[in-house]
Amino acid sequence: MTTLTEAAPAAPAKHKAQAGTALPPARGQSFLKLVTIELRKSVNTRSGRVLIGAILLIALAAMTWQITHLSEGPVGFDAFLGAGTVGAMLILPVIGVMAMTSEWTQRTALTTFTLSPRRVRVQLAKFVSAVVLSAVVMTGVVILALGFTALAGGVTDHTATYAGLGGLLAGAYLTMALNVVMGAAFGAVIAQTAVAILVFFIAPTAWSLAGPALFKDNANWLDVFSAFGRIAERNLNGMLPETLTAIGIWVVLPTIVGLWLSSRREVK
Repeated sequence: MTTLTEAAPAAPAKHKAQAGTALPPARGQSFLKLVTIELRKSVNTRSGRVLIGAILLIALAAMTWQITHLSEGPVGFDAFLGAGTVGAMLILPVIGVMAMTSEWTQRTALTTFTLSPRRVRVQLAKFVSAVVLSAVVMTGVVILALGFTALAGGVTDHTATYAGLGGLLAGAYLTMALNVVMGAAFGAVIAQTAVAILVFFIAPTAWSLAGPALFKDNANWLDVFSAFGRIAERNLNGMLPETLTAIGIWVVLPTIVGLWLSSRREVK
């Protein structure tokens, strides 16, 4: 009598194509990585490098003029810092504007938001990278100001003074950061580089000129330049509500609106 044994069923073979295409789950980019990417994008363009170089050259020229036109008395670090930051206050916000509008004007938004679909996260990384870049450039201006102050005290008969150094630096960095965020916010709202830069310079300037004539002292509630000046001087002159209101209207509100619009703007 022959005994028949049933063979154990073989395990189903894994399809080659399925095995070959099995990939580990994709990991999202960290926020620090996004900030690093945005920083690299800001400094790797010709326009970004030209603007940064222009800031440092203007600061160098202004401090050179300052050291050749010294008045009587001690030479203060504040004088050189004030001369050097004029160009930075004008140009650094433009870099902030360009950081926010580049995806839309250069038509790279589709690529960027495909790789990083969370738009608000990307836009926040742009804000942070603009502030970090402004701090780096501002540090270069501060180093120049320190050098010129020491030079003036060494080669002239004036005495170099660094009175209030910490307060001066805190006011300068904070004012610069607020100014850059304001520029970036206008870029996020408008998304067109030329128009955003134009509105950024014209709108608050127009208010600072026309506001006092129309509303007298009440114009201070919306005068962002006066608010920046009080912050830079570390003296609010009893105008804390006016200062916070101006910052809220010109900096915080455009930032919120810009993030909201960026999250809903059509990608082409």
